[in-house]
Amino acid sequence: MSNLHPDVLKTFKETTIKESEGFRLRMEKWECVSPKNYYAVNFIQESLNEEGEIWQTSTYNFHMTKEEIQHLAYCLTV
Repeated sequence: MSNLHPDVLKTFKETTIKESEGFRLRMEKWECVSPKNYYAVNFIQESLNEEGEIWQTSTYNFHMTKEEIQHLAYCLTV
């Protein structure tokens, strides 16, 4: 994601959580410059056409502390 500030770019992580025919869920995360100790977390839902190309995207953006992200991860695994 080249439009991020260089200080933020080094903390940028992305992953595909789920991909199936017609659907993909990705996550992007990076540390915010301000406010300190917060991370921007994007969940990106992509609908794919028959050729596998993206035809619709919905992005859900959250600003969370490391502890909140850890709590989310814990809740997803219990």
